[in-house]
Amino acid sequence: MSLRPKIYCIPGAKRVRRLLFILLIHSLCFPSLFAQISSDSAKVLHAVQVLAEKKQNPYAAITPVQVLDHEALEQINAETIAGAAKYFSGVLIKDYGGVGGLKTISVRSLGGQNTGLVYDGITIADQQTGQVDLSKYSAAFVQRLELDQANPQTIPMPARVYASASVLSFTSNTFNTTNFSHPKYLLGMEAGSFGLWQPYAGLYQPLGKNMVLSANGMAIWSEGNYPYTVENGMFSKKTNRINSDLRAFQGEINFVNRFSDSATLQTKIWGYGSERGLPGSIIYFNDISVQRLEDKNLFIQSRYLKKLNASTSLLISGKYSTLYTRYTDPNFLNNAGGLDDRYSQQEIYGSAALSHRLGSYFQGSFSSDIASTYLSANISNFATPTRLSLWNNIGIQFAQSHWQVNASLLNTNVHDVTKTGATSTNINKFTPAFALGYKPAVSSPFLFRFFYKDIFRMPTFNDLYYTYITNINPKLLPEYSSQYDLGLTYSKSPSSGGTQFNISVDGYYNQIKDKIIAIPSQNLFIWTMTNLGKVHIWGVDLNGQVNGRFSSVTRWSARLAYTWQQALDYTDPTSSKYKNEIPYTPNNSGSALAVLYYKNWSAGYSLLFSGNRYALGENDPSNLVAGWDTQDVFMSWQVQLHGFQTTIKGEVNNLFNEQYDVIQYYPMPGRSYKLSIIINNI
Repeated sequence: MSLRPKIYCIPGAKRVRRLLFILLIHSLCFPSLFAQISSDSAKVLHAVQVLAEKKQNPYAAITPVQVLDHEALEQINAETIAGAAKYFSGVLIKDYGGVGGLKTISVRSLGGQNTGLVYDGITIADQQTGQVDLSKYSAAFVQRLELDQANPQTIPMPARVYASASVLSFTSNTFNTTNFSHPKYLLGMEAGSFGLWQPYAGLYQPLGKNMVLSANGMAIWSEGNYPYTVENGMFSKKTNRINSDLRAFQGEINFVNRFSDSATLQTKIWGYGSERGLPGSIIYFNDISVQRLEDKNLFIQSRYLKKLNASTSLLISGKYSTLYTRYTDPNFLNNAGGLDDRYSQQEIYGSAALSHRLGSYFQGSFSSDIASTYLSANISNFATPTRLSLWNNIGIQFAQSHWQVNASLLNTNVHDVTKTGATSTNINKFTPAFALGYKPAVSSPFLFRFFYKDIFRMPTFNDLYYTYITNINPKLLPEYSSQYDLGLTYSKSPSSGGTQFNISVDGYYNQIKDKIIAIPSQNLFIWTMTNLGKVHIWGVDLNGQVNGRFSSVTRWSARLAYTWQQALDYTDPTSSKYKNEIPYTPNNSGSALAVLYYKNWSAGYSLLFSGNRYALGENDPSNLVAGWDTQDVFMSWQVQLHGFQTTIKGEVNNLFNEQYDVIQYYPMPGRSYKLSIIINNI
């Protein structure tokens, strides 16, 4: 009899292969062609309109781009950005369960610290952990969610955006500089299983012909007490999740001014506060968890974009942010009778970026950013670090009828200072990026593309200066990543309406060296962060999107995202883990979404699936986490009443009550229900 507990999961490998085959046949059986390829995206003139509602075709980009527009986000109806990002290929959302569980992102197995997060054009950063909890950011007021591999292609762009292997960016619907005509209101309420209540409201108020003030807010209450089943050998137990509750509020105020010369000034004040339980791992039927987390976050940011002349554009950005975190664990064994850690992080950031057109085919850009980050804590002998970071990026773009070429060179300079203890080594590195696109003919629906990017991530404050269970290693080096991608896209729109079809396939290879890992030092309770790891990652991303009409009142849409990958540990040929899969990297994963629209009604189906993966670097059966798939359905109805549009939507999530883990021993919710109503005059 096995003494290792396992959360009950339906075996996933055969299921994933079967679902993948069905989805591929289904999506590729739809005939026809798609999407107009925009040829003017590189013009400086349109950089002024980058925040407008102009639809650009991601399948025409020379680096892989995935987009969820406002309509797709409404169909998915995710509470947060984390729930929506799951529908991108190559993405793993590490989810610890329920609405209140922490959610972080990893793209193409490079880790959460290598993914940049950009909100309305400016980076969100956390130097303490190196990754951001995506559950803090509501999807209710997001107009567009975009995932860029390598570098975003829009210029001018802050240099800091180039400092990540991939970029997840989202744009709020309040930064629309094309419609200042009338006030807009939105009221919404969602209620669901396990004590979920989510009210939200938004106001969009023009203050003149070229000025608008907007505000929105959202609250979430969730008990998170969903049922699950634990199996341990011949014994099983049904119980409910505990300490998974959440109380959170998010709000923001936005000011947009469009000047007579087409320049725009955009200012955002954003705040978030939450108090939540941190659900524990379920080991030997033990579900005791008393850890709590309190967050208070605030930032103020502003962007000024101006067209200096017919060829030159200037972007000035600035931001101040403060993050307060309180973590308590009464059961932690120490002389103080538990942990009550309080961290305060503050950052001041500034950026200047310039783009200039050089003749008919070339466009150059230069950007320079600076950030100063300070972290304090109530911990005895805490290092209290301050990090000064400088980024300078120079880029060149070439575009003509058949060829597109983008190249950039980023210089990163990082300097840490601490009040006590050792300080890490200063870093001054250059990292290049290069992308190439080729169309066989001007009107060809095919695009061949390639990119290469070198990048690194700095050790976080926790990597360098966290002292409870680690020895400080001030000699810790950055973690370096080299990315290679070769892809093909097909995208063409029919001459007059009809079915639209897009598809892209990208093969990639990533190599990580000096991977930052923790190893035992004095004993199993004292660990040291060190550079030991080497990881080789091979993969293929497949994305498809198709839209069509059955009649003048009936239309449909479908999208598919699939990833095959293999991420292997090449650190030590003498180790038992050599050429083993690194933790939480399934060979197969993906998503699908299909929606049918009839007059004021719509109904849809969505699928998320993942193959088997290992929880630890030792690839033995005891560490295997079974594959899973969840299927959701929804139906919505819209009606116009007295100038307002009312939308009522009902949905069933995890329709077949799949019992599964994303992270081993952290069970996810089974079947749940949600009902929402939205009233607006938009």
